[in-house]
Amino acid sequence: MNRALCYYQVKCVEVTAARERVLAAAEQLFSAHGYAAVTLRDIAEALDIKQASLYYHAPGGKEALFVEATLRGLERHRAGLEAALRTGGPDLSGQLKAAARWMLSQPPMDFNRMMRSDMPAISAEEAARIRAAADEALLTPLEAAFEAAVSRPHAVYLAGAFLAVVSAIHMLPEAFAPPPREEMADYLIDVLVRGLAS
Repeated sequence: MNRALCYYQVKCVEVTAARERVLAAAEQLFSAHGYAAVTLRDIAEALDIKQASLYYHAPGGKEALFVEATLRGLERHRAGLEAALRTGGPDLSGQLKAAARWMLSQPPMDFNRMMRSDMPAISAEEAARIRAAADEALLTPLEAAFEAAVSRPHAVYLAGAFLAVVSAIHMLPEAFAPPPREEMADYLIDVLVRGLAS
């Protein structure tokens, strides 16, 4: 079944089941290894297709595929994060715990690597689109939650700090995260919220 898929300021494209597979494989590989480390051959091999066949689904080449796969992932993160914040209840602590649980249930995104190495490797225009989409997908929903709960200036700083903490918990090797990651996130959220309330 074909469907139209639209993401941040990108024209809508028809997504077939085959194209969905290509985007999913590209997103997984780019997210895990970064733009520079992944080749179109790697994506084709992950899909068990010939590299030449991949160009049918990625006529714009590696950069276009990276941008589309990244925007696709950020759109999924935006929708999931907004839903988690809504289900977290009326208080900030519950909202942040729901958001953390949702984030920890997803494959980790290495935002540090993305901003430091992936973005400089692509065109400035495409990097700006991804940065804007990342802000809209991740910072904006969290910033709104902080602004609604506490009267502090610079809620975006709190949103960024929250993202950094949850991302760090998510990326910790198992040996360094003995309690469940959700328990660690809950503890740090309690400390953060109590500190904000005092």
